[in-house]
Amino acid sequence: MHPYCLKQSLAAVVVAGILSGCCTTKTEITDSIPVIDTHIHLYDTTRKGGVPWPKTTDQVLYRPVLPEHYDKVTKANGVRATVIVEASDRVEDNQWVLDLVAHNPKHYVGVVGNLPVGTSEFAKHLERFAKDKRYVGIRLRSFPEGVSGFNDAVWRDLKLLSDKGLTLDVLMSNFNLDDIVLIAKRLPKLKILINHLTGLIINGVPAEETWTKKVQAAAQYPNVYCKVSGIFQRSNRMPAPKDVAYYAPIFEVVWEAFGEDRIIYGSNWPVTDRGGKYGEQLAIINEYFAAKGKGVTEKLFWKNAARFYGVTIR
Repeated sequence: MHPYCLKQSLAAVVVAGILSGCCTTKTEITDSIPVIDTHIHLYDTTRKGGVPWPKTTDQVLYRPVLPEHYDKVTKANGVRATVIVEASDRVEDNQWVLDLVAHNPKHYVGVVGNLPVGTSEFAKHLERFAKDKRYVGIRLRSFPEGVSGFNDAVWRDLKLLSDKGLTLDVLMSNFNLDDIVLIAKRLPKLKILINHLTGLIINGVPAEETWTKKVQAAAQYPNVYCKVSGIFQRSNRMPAPKDVAYYAPIFEVVWEAFGEDRIIYGSNWPVTDRGGKYGEQLAIINEYFAAKGKGVTEKLFWKNAARFYGVTIR
């Protein structure tokens, strides 16, 4: 058999193992390559006062989503460690999630918080939470009320984040790749992680040239990384397509732009549930990148995340 065909056949066996749940899943992927999932959300809809996200009308996500639920997912898929991304804009929920997973620091190795950038309270909040070594950075989801655009106060706070050696995830729904370039250029020491393949709607066809050029422009800055995550909700179909070919044109652009050292795996669980099973999404991502060699998948699934967030697998 031709070496390329052999490689593809082996990849197919691995994927089949994931989807069926048989023992080859962990042996072929997650035991031989430790996986750090860098993007999940935890929340409790039964808490007093409820939660700001998800909405009560969300029939898939509006339910308690806690470690006891996610631990079942990690055991089924062999995920070794996890970074939680805070989706609530309530400052005290940063502490809530740190406390929620304090019982298992070996697995829950990092928390990406959510703080009001560009406000007078940002510095004291960051100082407080950053005392916990698990607090690895923040995510820029939107500007808080009263803050419009990248003003002096926003730059002050982002520089503080950079000076502390913390990281910046960026949710692209309210930001774009031009913003990424703006931040990267001004703060070259700040580690920036684009979420969910830039937030692009994936439709199974070749990438548009305009988007491709913007990805390439952002990737020119060595402090910018891209998270290969959230592919099911970006697929524009529910349930999401399970064929790697549907996502391959977008994967290829990101791969060519960022290379093996600046791509990072994340699931976006439990939002993945809208499109399919956790293992199905993991299988699609693995099938594409496994063809590029074990060294690439090792970097994608854990080495780059460990370096970016400063976390370790124990």
